[in-house]
Amino acid sequence: MTTPFDPQYLDTFIARARYPLGPPVTVELDRSDGAYGELAALLTRHNGLTAFNAGLQVFRAGTEGLGPDLQTWNDPQTWKHTYEGLADGLLCFAQDLFGTQFALDNEGHVVRFDPETAESTILGDSLEQWAQWLLADPDVNGTHAFATSWQDHHGPLSHDQRLIPLRFFTLGGTYEDDNLAVKEAAQCMRIRGPLAQTLHALPDGAHFQMTATPPPSDPDLLSHHELEVFADYSTLLIQDDDARLGEPEPAWFDTLAENWINTAPGVVGVGAGRPFDVPVTVDVRHTPPADDDKELQQADHVTQASLTLPSGRLLISMQDFDDELPRIPLTPGTYAVRVYSHDLHAISEDGLEGEDHYHVVLWLTDEEHPAQVLKRYPEPLPGG
Repeated sequence: MTTPFDPQYLDTFIARARYPLGPPVTVELDRSDGAYGELAALLTRHNGLTAFNAGLQVFRAGTEGLGPDLQTWNDPQTWKHTYEGLADGLLCFAQDLFGTQFALDNEGHVVRFDPETAESTILGDSLEQWAQWLLADPDVNGTHAFATSWQDHHGPLSHDQRLIPLRFFTLGGTYEDDNLAVKEAAQCMRIRGPLAQTLHALPDGAHFQMTATPPPSDPDLLSHHELEVFADYSTLLIQDDDARLGEPEPAWFDTLAENWINTAPGVVGVGAGRPFDVPVTVDVRHTPPADDDKELQQADHVTQASLTLPSGRLLISMQDFDDELPRIPLTPGTYAVRVYSHDLHAISEDGLEGEDHYHVVLWLTDEEHPAQVLKRYPEPLPGG
């Protein structure tokens, strides 16, 4: 049974909002006490709304309407699974322009959930206190000014879209236009889940760095990173941050030199044309490359293998674990790793100069991919 209410600040907030986002419904939640009862009453009264020029969105209930619905949004498979338990126990009922979540926790508090760090900040014990907090500074707490400015310049966002920084705010990203992209709201959360896991697991004072550049316009792309990696002994190790190669048998490196691919637990070793800093681009995708993989046709040498990544932190180096090296946050699991080696013919005879570059593509998989050469360079591989 829902609880009737008519609070001062919440009514002021509603008066500034646009509603409803869905047809009339009678909402009953698993709990009816405190803020849970207030939320059920609010959605029964106004089934979803936007405020502050769409800088804030309260999710609707039911299967029909605009934007995310409350039940689907809180289904673990929509986005919470990428946070590996860090978002459990939260009923997320609203979000701002950048996907900051507003939720009810198990203790009945109204909390602000940061999508990049998974930190929850208590705002009060009622929707009335939440509305009071929003109205105290709508430009900051409700992203009103930014939502207005962005949409004046770029056009309105749909109810299913939010803004996401290409370089995350936590890692020094700015609010400039060239650091912001429009994506489907749940995808914005899925992208940031692995980052939140990584930051949450780091001890206080630990150094974390991630190098990222704006991704190409590709809806299947989760993240895009451009690195310069030192290929000691003409070798790169693509590995789980907690994995250690140790000292494998000489034959392990012989196979690596011959095929530019070999594996060990938590490690994929790949070859490089020069024992110097080489450019490495990393793309993390939802799905594998297409069957008519055009890059496979264009590249000089292409390899593939599986990589188990339980830590959720990807490191590319050669037996170097310095804190200054960038870690790429990923959803823990097993990945297929495909490596495209380009412009090997442009390496000088002495192996000191070159325009060779390497493209690493990863996607989650349920299959085991043995280390294999998908396309072999027709000449002896350089750097051996």
